[in-house]
Amino acid sequence: MNEITINELKMYSPPQVFIGSLFCGPFSMLYFIWKNFKTMGQSQKATYTIIYGVLFIFALIGCLQLVPPRINPIIPGIITPFFYSLAAYQIVNSLQMEKEAIQRSTNYNTQSNWRVATYGVILYLAWIAVTFSIQQI
Repeated sequence: MNEITINELKMYSPPQVFIGSLFCGPFSMLYFIWKNFKTMGQSQKATYTIIYGVLFIFALIGCLQLVPPRINPIIPGIITPFFYSLAAYQIVNSLQMEKEAIQRSTNYNTQSNWRVATYGVILYLAWIAVTFSIQQI
């Protein structure tokens, strides 16, 4: 009769951010980091995440446009996402919470991997649309 419901706040763990960023592009990286800051109540850092993330995405798009077509597609296709995903992992691990800290916390819990995949796919489609439209220009 007297049930107490505690709503745990859900956060993306560093491995989830790394995998989501690696396979789903920089929009998902930006979203996952931003959402964690919002969940932690650090709205100023969330705002900085959006500002610096948008600047990073513009710089990334500009740099990808400068890669000559004769260069092996491994460089922009695999190496670039690996490095920005690794940077996202470090940001989440150092400025937010490690996976173990999230699991030990009474206030936080990790997001579902299904949610990572769902948002990742949606944001990856947006990334494809943006990069495809820029290539057509």
